[in-house]
Amino acid sequence: MTAEEYRALLETDFEDVDIKNMPDLKELRIDRTLSLEQRKKQYLNKVANPYMIRCGNMKIKVRFANNGVSLEEAFKNMVLTA
Repeated sequence: MTAEEYRALLETDFEDVDIKNMPDLKELRIDRTLSLEQRKKQYLNKVANPYMIRCGNMKIKVRFANNGVSLEEAFKNMVLTA
């Protein structure tokens, strides 16, 4: 996926997404026996948009601060705890 495609996903608005079509984080299962790279791919394949997920009946938009944890580190932490 290109940077432009990721940027388009990041800019997706809540109003443009039906919650019924969003993966539920509570039900998402990632195989922890896979390598980190494979877990990332598995996550991306399951969620379609890594910035928009749901938890039950709540929509969640993932964003990162410029001065906080890197996207790589935050993604790694999320995949390891999913």
